[in-house]
Amino acid sequence: MTISPRPHRGDAAGRVARAALELGELVHGPVLAPHTADAAVELLRTVSLGRPPSHLVAVVGATGTADVVHTLAWANAHDVEVVVLDPHTAQPPSRSGRPTVALSLARADRVVVRDGLVHAGVGASWAQVRRVVAGGGGTVRVPRRGDTVADAPGAGGLRGVTLVTGDAVVHELAGAHPDPELWWAFRCRPEAVGVVTEVVLDADGAGPALLAADPADTDEARFTALARRHDPAGVLGLPA
Repeated sequence: MTISPRPHRGDAAGRVARAALELGELVHGPVLAPHTADAAVELLRTVSLGRPPSHLVAVVGATGTADVVHTLAWANAHDVEVVVLDPHTAQPPSRSGRPTVALSLARADRVVVRDGLVHAGVGASWAQVRRVVAGGGGTVRVPRRGDTVADAPGAGGLRGVTLVTGDAVVHELAGAHPDPELWWAFRCRPEAVGVVTEVVLDADGAGPALLAADPADTDEARFTALARRHDPAGVLGLPA
């Protein structure tokens, strides 16, 4: 992927300046102007993206759930689309022509142990999770490969996740979640229902792996209904 710096003019320059100013006051992570060296480095972290989003006004380096919520809320208020820079899922390119913010989760890497459970940001490495758990005298069953916590839906002992839907609402999902449709959709296709920011694991590795559910061909209508309910403005480019 080649990203060439180029100047912004007119309305585009105004959108970039406003995004930098307003998002910079809302989030803890960096807000990078598009077509700069720093933005290029952030975009290149994501091999599945293929090419930079069109009409890019900012690259946000979210440090956790709060930054994701603020970014999505700002996007809803300004008719802006958000593309999540996830190295494990390829979000389809937007056809809306709207201004776009690229959202990186690489800095959402906080790992803590509370009440016997590991809370890990999706940007954390599995090696980091092991170190934190081992520091408390425990072990955790995680994939052997050196990927990040973004792979957690296939990990043993997964208790739940924190998911932010396109309407900037936080959902703490687990097997007993009161919205069974959202829980089903997450297990089938995590990238189709929102942004996963954190996972919860058993610190002792106990418990079964969270196995993915296989959607049927007729389930597309269920995904569409969920998108309309949880992302009515289409901020995440979900089917509507």
